[in-house]
Amino acid sequence: IAELLDNAVDEVQNGATFVKVDRVNIMKDNSPALVFLDDGGGMDPESLRKCMSLGYSTKKANKTIGQYGNGFKTSTMRLGADVIVFSRATHESKATQSIGLLSYTYLRKTGQDDVIVPMIDFDISGHWAEPIIYSSQDDWAFNLKTILEWSPFASKSELLQQFEDIGPHGTKVIIYNLWMNDEGVYELSFDDDEEDICLRDEANSGSLKKLPKKVLERQSHISYRIRYSLRAYASMLYLGKFDNFKIILRGKPIQQFHIADELKFPKVISYRPQVSAPLKDATAETTIGFIKEAPALSVSGFNVYHKNRLIRPFWKVTGDGSLKGNGVVGVLEANFIEPTHDKQDFERSTLFVRLESKLKQMTLEY
Repeated sequence: IAELLDNAVDEVQNGATFVKVDRVNIMKDNSPALVFLDDGGGMDPESLRKCMSLGYSTKKANKTIGQYGNGFKTSTMRLGADVIVFSRATHESKATQSIGLLSYTYLRKTGQDDVIVPMIDFDISGHWAEPIIYSSQDDWAFNLKTILEWSPFASKSELLQQFEDIGPHGTKVIIYNLWMNDEGVYELSFDDDEEDICLRDEANSGSLKKLPKKVLERQSHISYRIRYSLRAYASMLYLGKFDNFKIILRGKPIQQFHIADELKFPKVISYRPQVSAPLKDATAETTIGFIKEAPALSVSGFNVYHKNRLIRPFWKVTGDGSLKGNGVVGVLEANFIEPTHDKQDFERSTLFVRLESKLKQMTLEY
């Protein structure tokens, strides 16, 4: 989900002001689906093809967080078997709207050897949507037929209705046939909190028995909630404060949470890693302090961002089980180390190991 939010946040430079994340019900079988809608620049037919065809990646620009065009495929496929994308854009004064379907269900059930991604495009510069034909009318009709057969929408008019809340430019991503866990229950829970989306296995792990007060206090802290609550996680996901952009989760905007603003006795410490070639991103300003609930609450660790995006939350650098550094929390942006493909951790490089020992030393000195 974070990777799909990244794509929308990258659109801020193209004027995006919001991304909405919500659940919708699929009429065909009354199952839940995830929907992402942003008002960014959108994708023209060529961009959508690049985004949805496998093994393609254009992203490595310094401004964008989403490092790989592949992030779209891997993140949607991790959430559900099928995804349909609607996008509107204006490119060189030609306004277009496009629909693409990446359906694992379709590929599996029709025994395709290649990954076939049916797409249709319309020119909407005039008064009505005019189909853009690349090879033949038959080809276009076949793509439409495939999309209708394997998507949640039964008719062309139902399909085109999906553009109504997109406006002149933007993108809507609908992920359906969401994955289930081993018990046959959806991995994502939409019912625990109607203003949130939760990871079911994490959310349910502590709810049945009466827990001691200390444990309850720890579980209500954001360092625990970000493990299962999308609202908590997204509130810390970006380091920079948004001026004119909102993440709206299930109808309610997410309040950004900057833990550095909440620390007691904060200190800012600069760290310059020893690198052979001078890196312009090499200095990391680390804000370190005690969480406001310290010493009663044993939460600690560093929130490490990369190019504005949270990669490692509450990373405990003092040994496990060690009480040293209890209550000490830090925040830093480390652009000199590389995140892993899924942006949930950093690559274990020499620079990473050096940073770890530096943060440990910083904690103990503090």
